[in-house]
Amino acid sequence: MIPSPQRRRILVWMGVGALAPLSPTPLLADERPPTPRMTEGPFYPRTFPADTDADLTRVAGSARMAEGTLLDVSGRVLERSGRPRAGARVEIWQCDAFGQYHHVGEPAGSGDPSFQGFGAVETDAEGRYAFRTIKPVPYPGRTPHIHFTVVEGGKRRLTSQMFIEGEPGNERDGIYRSLRKEAALVTMRLESAGARLKGALDIVLAG
Repeated sequence: MIPSPQRRRILVWMGVGALAPLSPTPLLADERPPTPRMTEGPFYPRTFPADTDADLTRVAGSARMAEGTLLDVSGRVLERSGRPRAGARVEIWQCDAFGQYHHVGEPAGSGDPSFQGFGAVETDAEGRYAFRTIKPVPYPGRTPHIHFTVVEGGKRRLTSQMFIEGEPGNERDGIYRSLRKEAALVTMRLESAGARLKGALDIVLAG
C-alpha cells in the first residue's frame, strides 16, 4: 500500500494535471522578467526639439517626411505582475536614416532635417504607448536600435534599448551580446503593414 504522504502527492499531481487545461495557474509577480537596463548612450538630447510628439517622421512646419522606412512601434508599460502603468512617460530617441543623432551638438543643418529624432508620449489606462518613426539603421560599432526611457513622477524608472530580430549586426554588437538570454526581452520582430513596418515591445518595470 502506498504510504499516505506519497499517495497524497500523487493525487495532487494527478488533479493539477487534469485541471490545468481548464484552470490555468495565474501569473505570479516574478514570472514576468523585467526589461534589462542599458546605457542611454552619449546621444540623449542635450536640447529638445520644439516638436516632441509621437510621430518622429514629420517635423512641425515641414511638409517633407523623414528619410527611411516607416516603422510603427507600440507596446505596454507593465509591472512584473502584468498590471499596466497608466500615465507613464515613454521617451524614444534614435539616429536618422544617415546614422546621425539630433540635438546633441552637431552642426546646424546636418543630418535629415525632416526627422524629429526624439519623441515622448504618456501611456493610456491600459499602459499602452505608440510611436511612428523609421526603421533604425546601423552606424559604426552599433547594430540598429532605438533608445527608450520610462519616466514616472519626474524620475527615470528605466532606460534601455530596442533591437530588431534578425539584424546581422546583432551578434557583433557588444551591448546586445552582453544581454545573453535577456536579449529576447528587448528584441522586436517586425512585420509588414502595407507601406510601412510594425513592431511591438512590452516594457516591464522591475519594481
